Amino acid sequence: MKVLKERIEEIITLIAEVANGNFDYQLDISETGDELDAIIAGISMLGQELKNSTVSRDFMQSIYQGVVDMLVVLNTDCTIRNVNEAFVEITGYREQELIGKPVMELFKLRDNPGLQAMFSKFKLQGKCLNLELLLGAADGRKIPTSCSLSYLKNNQQETDGILIVAKDITEQKRKETELHDAKVKAEAANEAKTNFLSSMSHEIRTPLNGIMGFTGLLLDTKMTPTQAQYVNLIRTSGSTLTKLLNDILDLHRIEQDKIAIEAIPFDLRENIASHLEPYKYLAESKHIAFSYTFDQAVPRVVVSDPTRINQVLINLISNAIKFTEAGSIHVHCDLVSLDEAQGKAEIKFSVHDTGIGIPMEKQEIIFDSFTQSDQSMSRKYGGFGLGLAISKKLVNLMHGAMGITSPVVGQVTGSTFWFSVKLKYLGVETMDVEEEDFEENFTLPENKQILVVDDNPINIILMQDVLENMGAIVTTAENGEEALKIALSQPFDLIFMDIQMPGMDGLEVATRLRGANVTSPIIAFSANAFKDDIAKSIGAGMNDHLCKPFTTRDLVVLLKKWA
Repeated sequence: MKVLKERIEEIITLIAEVANGNFDYQLDISETGDELDAIIAGISMLGQELKNSTVSRDFMQSIYQGVVDMLVVLNTDCTIRNVNEAFVEITGYREQELIGKPVMELFKLRDNPGLQAMFSKFKLQGKCLNLELLLGAADGRKIPTSCSLSYLKNNQQETDGILIVAKDITEQKRKETELHDAKVKAEAANEAKTNFLSSMSHEIRTPLNGIMGFTGLLLDTKMTPTQAQYVNLIRTSGSTLTKLLNDILDLHRIEQDKIAIEAIPFDLRENIASHLEPYKYLAESKHIAFSYTFDQAVPRVVVSDPTRINQVLINLISNAIKFTEAGSIHVHCDLVSLDEAQGKAEIKFSVHDTGIGIPMEKQEIIFDSFTQSDQSMSRKYGGFGLGLAISKKLVNLMHGAMGITSPVVGQVTGSTFWFSVKLKYLGVETMDVEEEDFEENFTLPENKQILVVDDNPINIILMQDVLENMGAIVTTAENGEEALKIALSQPFDLIFMDIQMPGMDGLEVATRLRGANVTSPIIAFSANAFKDDIAKSIGAGMNDHLCKPFTTRDLVVLLKKWA
């Protein structure tokens, strides 16, 4: 009996130890294996189960509290059951003051108008991911969060609650705001740059039009050889300034992705040769030998942008002539690859010269804007370092490549600039070429009435002289209001309309004339050289565009087309 009593006391001690959390407390089982031993074994097994469940619970609790994101556990009625330490730290709430409160007190409807729709979707799908909601903090702050919701299940897989994982995205939103502000500022800067270049183009081209126009008229008069030389120098200087202005505008258009590469069929050899011939004489005037060749495999008729190809090639040749004091320049066109199945080819142009060459360490920067291999060159040779930058960007638009080898193999100096373009080709040897519609001594039919509108008196005098020399009867107007009144009072065969004028501009005048059923062709006579500006002119009802400064050839082509 005494042994039994002691055994029962040991069992009571075991139960007390397990109840107090000492799950490792053990009693030895006797060899008899009686009922008391079975009770001891059962209590020990229960202790181990309790130990395992407690460790698991503590482990999960440590994870729950250690997560850096905010965790909110809701009851099935969407009241708050508990929150983790991250939630307390970020919001400033104490867990005790939140327990039992509706979750809507944290995520208020006035801050989150889509909240009810979100919960409806959650009930249908059982989860919601990465929903942006504003969480109210204890101090009144609105914390932007990215929330994900999911159901909590018990051991019987019954819904026991809702878990909200809320990530604080305050820093992300700040960066998004900074990026948006930076984008707005960049766009505003680009818009300001575009407006500045457009205004600069107008302000420079307007007087330049007078310089180039009156120089052309002066060359048609009797002059001494010295006077003719001076006038030609003025025209050359004006052409140089025009090229610089065009380069600046081209560079900006490329940066703005506003240059489109055309796809025009043309005879590659004939087109390139016609553009190279003038430079042959220019090189020979410096006593430099100039030659050009085409590989026999190069297709004759191709489809690409002849203007841009020639622009790049002429820039390389101009540089070669500029930086070569003696020796030779050779231009070669070679076939890189030919895909007969798809009718595609890659053509490579190379310009070899015996000039001063480009140092190896400078060969990368020469393709940067406003950069030359030696800044002192701009003083000795002139130039602004734009040509190569524009050329490389144009070549990239034509899916090609561009590079340099200097010095030339086997020489101490000299350079080989090359570029390749990918284009389509036609399997024909010739193509019909339209003759350019230009006559040297062009005259208009009798009694052609032409209205010239411009707020610049010099441009009016110039256009009046040029057109009257061609036989036109010219009427002039110096502003939009005057032009509208004159054009509505009598018919004209052709109207040249300036765009930028104080008061009523040329676009408004054209729109009103078309609204009054005036059908006379209207030519935009403008210094605005951007394609967008030309498109606006056409959209206002004008028929064509004459850019300042213009050449006699440009004017004659338009007169034959519209007068």
